[in-house]
Amino acid sequence: MKILAIVQGNYGKRMAETWEKHGPKDWNVETLEITSSLPMMIEEPSEFLPKDIPNADLVISLGEHASVAELLPNIVKASGARAVIAPVDNRAWLPPGLVKQLERTFQKLGVAVVFPVTFCTLQEGNSDDPLIREFAHHFGAPEVEIEVETDRVKGTRVIRSAPCGSTYFVAEELRGTKVMDTEEKSGLLHHNYPCLATMNVDWQFHDTLMHRAGYFTKQAVKHALKKFAKR
Repeated sequence: MKILAIVQGNYGKRMAETWEKHGPKDWNVETLEITSSLPMMIEEPSEFLPKDIPNADLVISLGEHASVAELLPNIVKASGARAVIAPVDNRAWLPPGLVKQLERTFQKLGVAVVFPVTFCTLQEGNSDDPLIREFAHHFGAPEVEIEVETDRVKGTRVIRSAPCGSTYFVAEELRGTKVMDTEEKSGLLHHNYPCLATMNVDWQFHDTLMHRAGYFTKQAVKHALKKFAKR
């Protein structure tokens, strides 16, 4: 699968590097860097698009400006992509009205699209599209295995990482932690690993999207501990 990640800075680049390092060997991950100095309204997209846009099967938008989302249809057409993942880690970068507009546009183009809020909530069941499902099988809502010896975490294994790669960091740092402290520590570790999600309180969840992201990490650890206890 050819993945084209649209990036504007280090957050996006680090994600692409994570997919390249930990994803299937037959994945080809490329980045398309968009300038950070974009106007609020884009009248002529071609003025802000790189001349050479790589071919892709799946486009993933990691832009940090609302105007990047406006460029998505043009990027998808130029790349020949058949599916798009446009995470909502900050409503300012992808407002609800723009989400609806993009949904209609991609439906007309016959391109599958999902808008996970946040990126680390993505699951295979969110789409019937095989490209999106393949990506979500490896990166999305975190899933881990934990081995306990006496009262401490002996070993960990990442089954599916959050797209930013934080799950690998959390799993490694949990080794040796007392079981009673593990779930809470996982949330703290998540915040220690720079997150793209905003700290603004979200209208839909009445909490910050960064806290929402941390919640999914804590839930993954909680489920892993319960699963080990049932053995």
